[in-house]
Amino acid sequence: MADSERYVYLNGDIIPRSQAKLDIEDRGAVFADGVYEVTRYYNGNPFAMPEHIARLKRSLAQIQIEEPADVARLDEISGELLRRNSLRDAIVYWQITRGAAPRRHQYPQGVKPTMFVITYAALPFDPTALPACKTAILHEDLRWHQCSIKSLMLLPNVMAKQKAEESGAYEAILHRGETVTEGTATSVMIVRSGELWTHPANALILGSITRAVVLELARKLGIVVREETYTVSDLLSADEAIICGTTSHVTPIVSVNGKTIGDGNMGPVTHRLHDALTAHIQAATGL
Repeated sequence: MADSERYVYLNGDIIPRSQAKLDIEDRGAVFADGVYEVTRYYNGNPFAMPEHIARLKRSLAQIQIEEPADVARLDEISGELLRRNSLRDAIVYWQITRGAAPRRHQYPQGVKPTMFVITYAALPFDPTALPACKTAILHEDLRWHQCSIKSLMLLPNVMAKQKAEESGAYEAILHRGETVTEGTATSVMIVRSGELWTHPANALILGSITRAVVLELARKLGIVVREETYTVSDLLSADEAIICGTTSHVTPIVSVNGKTIGDGNMGPVTHRLHDALTAHIQAATGL
């Protein structure tokens, strides 16, 4: 299907992408005044849909955007887009802005939010495949201090990801001073003496849905989980380093800034968590 003829949802209608138009004064474009979510479909079935919708609602409430009525139909809307776009394995983005209004910093009154949904094809999930080992760079975390809101304001993430790309790395691991926070689009975990460490889910990171699932699975496996801050030095001397997210699942990081992590291969804890998440996705989506 040609990209221009791919179907999207915009403000109550499912239309070809070529017909989808946003107002030039939409506050999402002017101020990044909006929020988004992304969920993964496996063979036509969504993973953790209720959790993603709940986080979308929290983000809307945090920046005081009135929840559009069609948020209650996101499951139905997303499924219909997959059907019309002939997709079974897909990544689906939901985005809501405050709407269009003359440029003014203060929130406009009586403005209808803009809501759109777009789908992208994803590779079919192979539960037998092991994740490829990846490399990362370190990058100072220059984002604002309300990262728990899944905001459209992603320029610092984009710039850090570009630095990773230019360095030949897969991800940029962010840190505020000596404290590691997360990746540009992933949660970051390390393994030290068999224990799993990750930054606490406060305002300095996004409370990733996949992160929460992985931590729950780790506890079920008897792995000690420490939701505590740790340093760049802790990361570089860790036995294992892991990133996870909706599209990255559980991925081993085997080098950071050219420093080999562990023995340079996927470690045993990472392997167990990958297997556990794979089994969980299979059970949750009927694969």
